[in-house]
Formats: sequence, C-alpha cells, structure tokens
Amino acid sequence: MGWLFTKHASKSDIIRHLISPEENETRRREILAHCVRGKVLWLVIEITQKQTHNTQRFIGCCLLATEKGFGWGYKDMQESEHPFYYSCPLKYLEMVPEANAEWRTKVRKHHRQQNRKVEIGQKIGIINSTIPWVVIMSRRPLVGEYDGKRYRVPRRMLGDVLN
Repeated sequence: MGWLFTKHASKSDIIRHLISPEENETRRREILAHCVRGKVLWLVIEITQKQTHNTQRFIGCCLLATEKGFGWGYKDMQESEHPFYYSCPLKYLEMVPEANAEWRTKVRKHHRQQNRKVEIGQKIGIINSTIPWVVIMSRRPLVGEYDGKRYRVPRRMLGDVLN
C-alpha cells in the first residue's frame, strides 16, 4: 500500500487515529501495544471476527512522515511483508505468533547491536563508512578517533572489535 496523508494533521493526530479501536458488522480491531521509535510506529494488532470469535494477532509497522505544507501521513506494513525496519520492541515478538523468521532474526540482531557494550580504548571496525575503524574515546556520546580526528559514531555502524 502507498502513503496516506491527511491535510493539516499533526503527528499525534495520525498516531491517535492508528491506535484507535475500529469495529464494523463483521470484525473488531484493537491495538494491544504501541510505541514510536523515531519515525516508526510499532503496533500489536488483534483482529476478532465477530461471528466465529476467531482472533488473529500481528505486528504492524507504520512509517510516519510529513508532507511540507500539507500534513502528516503514514505507510503501513506488517511483519509478514518484512519491513526493512528492525526497532520493533522485543516483547512484541513474544505477543504475536511468528510470521517471518528472517525479519525476527534481524530485529533481535538490531537490539543486540544497540545494547552492545563498548569500552574506552577498544578498536572497532566501522560499517558503511569511508573510515575503516575507530578507537573508542567516549561512550556517551559514542565517539571514536581515527587518524587524529574524532567522530560521533551511530551504534548501527559498529562492526567487529579489532586487535
């Protein structure tokens, strides 16, 4: 599905709309959990079919963006579509039956990377950069030094510890 923008809507308006329960003659949709990580809204959605009382749970991912001079909008996806975003809270994985093992593996890897411990003085490779490595000089903020220059290093760019 494409992007859906709402004229004059704020980010909080869009989030409020997305987390509101919905109901019609045949089904009910409830949001069991939600959180925003940057510009990604993560949802645990439960849909109940009214006639059969069958329920289905899945993880939703809504990308949030603003259109200049118009308003905020979103693009929705779910786990089975393998969204290329991995900041989904780990507890959401436990709340929902698995729909995409590869995506869940990357979510877990993302969280290991974000929570990994680094030590002052460690030499660590840098991923997707012209700088091959840095020596960690500070942990908060994460700063490394290479060739006499200091760089702020996003955790997602940390590679392997080098000798």
